[in-house]
Amino acid sequence: MRDELEDLRRAVEPLFERIARHPLVREIAEGRFPRERLRILAEQEYHYTLHIDDYFALSVLQMPDREGKEFFIEMAHREVGYLAQYRHFLRALGLEPEVAVRAEPLPGVLAAPNFLVHVAVSRTPAENLAAFLLIEEVWSEVCRALHAGFRAHYGFTESEVQCFALPPLDPTREVALLRKYAAEGAWEAIRRTARLALEYEAMFFDAVHAESRGEGG
Repeated sequence: MRDELEDLRRAVEPLFERIARHPLVREIAEGRFPRERLRILAEQEYHYTLHIDDYFALSVLQMPDREGKEFFIEMAHREVGYLAQYRHFLRALGLEPEVAVRAEPLPGVLAAPNFLVHVAVSRTPAENLAAFLLIEEVWSEVCRALHAGFRAHYGFTESEVQCFALPPLDPTREVALLRKYAAEGAWEAIRRTARLALEYEAMFFDAVHAESRGEGG
């Protein structure tokens, strides 16, 4: 029997790998990214994280049953924990949150959270879950690389970069919900939405890397 979700994963694998092994991620993992430019990443990730709150609220409203709503309520709570830990990272770089938030978001940095808001408002629950699943999975890969790089090469303490060591999301429940909500014939739209979500996610890394190299527009 054809597994549509596995087909989806194979279809987006090049995009997934492009993000997980982005030059920005590799340079930090290998200690080649200048420490003084970590401020750019820190400020831009803070914008992304703050902006995603609206997406979780809209996703709770979008889900058609209690099970789906509870899932996104739990994801919102998880994000609150990440944000609390992330502020330790900001302060380790000499940035107070109220200062970081005043930095302008670079063009492209908010593309993924803005797209997710669109999906939560205008697309289907299955498309939403697929997009969120893949973004979460690739972000977990990125976090593992960043955490290792920060600890090995930049002198951060564990508490300062604990936000990047949060346990990855167990996809079992989300996959079950996705399969439950995916109507027959809906997978073409699901694949399209998931692909676009990863394309917009890649824009975050492109924007931060370009700015760090003095190539931002």
